[in-house]
Amino acid sequence: MEDNKQTKLDHEKDKQDRYSINSIEKALDVIEVLSEHDSLSLIELVELVNQPKSSLYRIILTLEKRGFISRSDEDGKYCLGFKQLVITKNLLDRSSLRTAALAEMHKLVETYGDTVNLCVISNDEVLYVEIIEGTYALRMSDKVGSKAPFHATATGKTLAAYLPAEEVKRMILDKGLPAYTPYTLQDEASLLQELVKVKEQGYAVDYEEIVQGARCIAAPIFNRFGKVEGAISLSGAQHRFPDERIATIAKDICETGNRISLKLGYVN
Repeated sequence: MEDNKQTKLDHEKDKQDRYSINSIEKALDVIEVLSEHDSLSLIELVELVNQPKSSLYRIILTLEKRGFISRSDEDGKYCLGFKQLVITKNLLDRSSLRTAALAEMHKLVETYGDTVNLCVISNDEVLYVEIIEGTYALRMSDKVGSKAPFHATATGKTLAAYLPAEEVKRMILDKGLPAYTPYTLQDEASLLQELVKVKEQGYAVDYEEIVQGARCIAAPIFNRFGKVEGAISLSGAQHRFPDERIATIAKDICETGNRISLKLGYVN
């Protein structure tokens, strides 16, 4: 089995080597080397990328023309150009958590009519990075940029569930477990046990733990490295989230979180 796997890997490498374009490989070598240094002269580049000066100079001129590298008028050395920043910005704009989540958030609002939240952990608190308000007159009214305690919110418990236990204990030590309603978890052991359950089932529920009469269900969003990037939640009046509907609603929210995760490059 291992031999077959290695043969397949060797075949794939041979295929990549066979179809690679040498001049592009050389150009990428230049960009990668420059990314590791403040600036380099032509002679220094020749030595580092191990290419003939004449052919390397043509590659450098092409990269300079396209804005991938630039040349100093003072000492004639080369450094990375601003084109990398433009490409990086475009990549971040398309792949950011908020951008990836917006369309899916709107779908949840259309389906349920309740408010949808997109949150991250910031300084041991839940930070709302996007909110799509629901259509009901009675709805949650948090604002983008506002913060909430991690232990009393569905998004906070979701995000904390994927942190190391020691990190959660530190957060508890720093922030405490203040009560917001009679249902807020105030015991460290109970909260840690709840977080284990959240991770096992894949979602968290706020049972009137921060606002009486309100419930919230949240699911994690993973990035391409398999790390939790944020959490998405649906929140509204308790009577629209009865116990018998929790599992069904949670399934929809988990599926939404998974679709956002896929847009961020996550592979399950």
